[in-house]
Amino acid sequence: MRIEQRIGRIDRYGQKSESVAIVNMVTPGTVDADIYERCLWRIGVFQHAVGGSEEILGEITQELHDIADSFSLTPEQRAQRLQQLADNGIRQVQEEQTLESKQAELFGLTVPNQSWRQEIEAAESFWLSPKVLQQCVSAYLSDAIEEDGEYLLGEKSLKTLRLNQQARSKLIEDYKRLPRSADPLARQWEKWLKGGQPTLAVTFDQSAASESPQSVYLNVLHPLVRQAAQYLDRTEPVQVDLTVQCDELKSGQYIFAIYRWRKCGVKTEEMLVAISPDPQVELALMSLLPIATNTKQPEVDDATVYNALDARHYSRWTTERANHIAANRETVEHRVQSLTVSQNARCKLLENQIAASRNDKIRLMKQSELARANVDFAQQQAKLKQSAESGDIHATQCAYGTIQIARK
Repeated sequence: MRIEQRIGRIDRYGQKSESVAIVNMVTPGTVDADIYERCLWRIGVFQHAVGGSEEILGEITQELHDIADSFSLTPEQRAQRLQQLADNGIRQVQEEQTLESKQAELFGLTVPNQSWRQEIEAAESFWLSPKVLQQCVSAYLSDAIEEDGEYLLGEKSLKTLRLNQQARSKLIEDYKRLPRSADPLARQWEKWLKGGQPTLAVTFDQSAASESPQSVYLNVLHPLVRQAAQYLDRTEPVQVDLTVQCDELKSGQYIFAIYRWRKCGVKTEEMLVAISPDPQVELALMSLLPIATNTKQPEVDDATVYNALDARHYSRWTTERANHIAANRETVEHRVQSLTVSQNARCKLLENQIAASRNDKIRLMKQSELARANVDFAQQQAKLKQSAESGDIHATQCAYGTIQIARK
């Protein structure tokens, strides 16, 4: 949007002010006012997205500042306005929940719905926890910079990232290898790397980030974490030998492998899959890995054992791939039906407006809009059809080795 382009031209590298105010002049009752209002409404649709940005929360934040900074309001009026703002927020959430509950009725379909909170809970993993992300970034900085020293300082959740100019220059080269992004987070990171400030307050903990708004929250979406993941990525599987104490499983030495499955289709997903000849070990393996320790075990030289491991993985992959392809096609069919219902309603409305219009210019405008609607419908149908044919699971082996299970 032009609004974001305007902000980007002002808040850029070389700007010496600590804070920059961008004021957009909009005249009420004009076309610009209508467009601006629609832009704010569309931004509000994404307020529940993971990793919300300043643009999403800007409207509510601005209202809070307006109420707090107003000299014309008495303390009672200020409290009343704040309460009204809170009530409006609760009512908006209730309206969204009502709309979600009537989704099937609206489109005439029965589509399984999973809330954004459930999706976040399903995506939670030890491998994306703050502790592991910190280890990932620390390993990346130590290896990439090739200099002795501590880069993440502090024992508590709030830490200080300290990098000299030479170190930041090395990180810039890795940053440039990431896909280009206009996200404000990426711009701020690039600005710091190119600037002259050697320290940056950072945290891997969400609670600490909320308590200290000036700190940088290093989550999986931050460019530094993505740089670390890209740098530490391995094209060949890693061999490991592990030991773990567990009373729920039978003691002994077991071979295992970890595969990364990339599910392609309407929605791309990635997941780690554990494979072991013992079904119980296979089921518990992902929960055992975080508490296991590295140790040297007797090597397993029997090729037939690993061949059996590959055969078990192939069997699971084949079954899951067939299920995924079927589920992907079903999702596409639901979306095609929803798109068709929406297109028919849109075209019916435009046709009625054309038939009722007495103005040739308006009629011509509506006819053009109808033609564009049909073109958009055909393009979206083609994309969905392509998505239906793209369902697949790409499997890559990440690690393999042995795990020794002992009683506590």
